[in-house]
Amino acid sequence: MRSDAENGSSHEELVRKATELSKQYDLKEHGFCVSPGPLLTPNELALVREHAERVLAGVYETGVAPRTNSGGPDVESHPPYIEAQMPQDADDVIAAIIKSPRIAEWAAKISGAKRLKVWSAQVMKKYPTQDGKASIVGWHQDRHYVEKIMKGQSINVWIALDDVPEERGPVRYVPRSNRWDRKYDTGFFDRDHDRQRSEIEIPEGETWDEVAAVLPAGWAVAHPTATLHGSSGNVSDKVRLNLLVDLGVDDFELLPDTYFATRASDERASPIIYEA
Repeated sequence: MRSDAENGSSHEELVRKATELSKQYDLKEHGFCVSPGPLLTPNELALVREHAERVLAGVYETGVAPRTNSGGPDVESHPPYIEAQMPQDADDVIAAIIKSPRIAEWAAKISGAKRLKVWSAQVMKKYPTQDGKASIVGWHQDRHYVEKIMKGQSINVWIALDDVPEERGPVRYVPRSNRWDRKYDTGFFDRDHDRQRSEIEIPEGETWDEVAAVLPAGWAVAHPTATLHGSSGNVSDKVRLNLLVDLGVDDFELLPDTYFATRASDERASPIIYEA
């Protein structure tokens, strides 16, 4: 496994790269956007990171489990990629941070939203492995899943809780794929990027480019549901931890008879975090 020093992936270099990305890519034009700085203070970052680790290790301070958790108390048996959905149910720190005004105001600014409401959240962890294959996330559009849950617009805000250089498995995007007017069936847990790529039709006049959203800890990247994205595996010598917040925009509607609709009026699970 490669170390940060071997790859020159210092925190300062990540700040430089992330700053360049924040200036170059626009949510509506390119399908993703990097924050121009951290959305979490150093104290918030340390606290959220600690509590995300607790939840993924099956420690629930509220006594309520998250909706799902592919980690759990047997940490030595964790697979290379784990996630817990609705961790705000299990942990007060996470429940508070998903309502952060800095997260809300940035998300509203880049999306033009007049109202933002959390409808889901996740904490995710990638352990390092020699070849990284087991923690690859396949090329997919969130719409493949989200359109079964809601009508209207939604954006995902992906917040790095560790520095995420290239070798730690950052989210990767295909710029402008949000504008292709296509629905693809490729999935999150399909790790064969080459085969997936061969199955994805590119509209005439467009090109397939990939951008790795390398991020310093505390920074964020956001995307709407139509953007093609995935991630490479973690081949560093450290874990990669992040928080994901799913935000419904303006007058979105959760479909009845879905789990998320049953939580829509629950302030802890689904708070409104921004109203113009």
